[in-house]
Amino acid sequence: MKKIYFVRHGITGGNEINAYQKMDTPLSEKGRSQAKFLAERFSKITFDVLIASTMERTQETARIIAQKTGHDVIAEALFHEILRPSNVRGKVCTDPEVIETMKITKSYWRDEEKRHSDEENFYDLKNRAIKALDYLISRDEETVVVVTHGTILKMMVAVMMRGKNLQPDFWDEIDEFFFPENTGITWVEYDNKYHPKHWQLISWNDHAHLG
Repeated sequence: MKKIYFVRHGITGGNEINAYQKMDTPLSEKGRSQAKFLAERFSKITFDVLIASTMERTQETARIIAQKTGHDVIAEALFHEILRPSNVRGKVCTDPEVIETMKITKSYWRDEEKRHSDEENFYDLKNRAIKALDYLISRDEETVVVVTHGTILKMMVAVMMRGKNLQPDFWDEIDEFFFPENTGITWVEYDNKYHPKHWQLISWNDHAHLG
C-alpha cells in the first residue's frame, strides 16, 4: 500500500489579488506562515520522501517543510500547475486583455488540436496527471509528500477516479465541486497488492493546522 500526502502550496501575492501566476511567484508573508504551520504538522508524520513541483511557490513551501523534517526536496515538473497563456501570467483576472484571452482559451479547452498559444488544455493536463500518478506508483517509497497546486491536484483526483477514460464533462464536475485551501493536505492511497489495483481518497483538503 502506497500512501501519498498531496499538499497545495502556501498562499501567494498572486492568490491574494486573484491573478494568474508566474513560474517564479513566491509565497507571501501569510503563505510562509501557513507553510510553517504545515511543517510543524509534518514533523509529526513519518514519511519517506518530499517532492515538489518546479514552481517557486511549491519549492518554497517544500523548503520550509524540509527545514523542519530534515528531508531533501526533489523537484519534479510533472506536478506544476496548469499552464495558462504566457500573456496572462502575472495579471489579474479582471484585466480586459486577460478576459479576452481566457475566453478564447476556454473555447479551445476540449479541443485536442487547438490552442490560443502556449497554454495547456484538458487533454494536456489529463495526460500530465496520468504521467504524474504513474511516476508516483513507480517510486519505491511507501509514504510520499508531494507539494503541488490546486488545478493539477484536482485533475489527478479525477484521473484516480476515471483513469484514461476521463472525459471533460466529469472533469467539469470535479473542478466545480472540489476546492483545495492553501496548504490543505489531501491523503490518498494506492493499493497495488490486489486486482484491480486502485486509488482511494482517504481525506481531502485537511487544513486543521491553520486553525
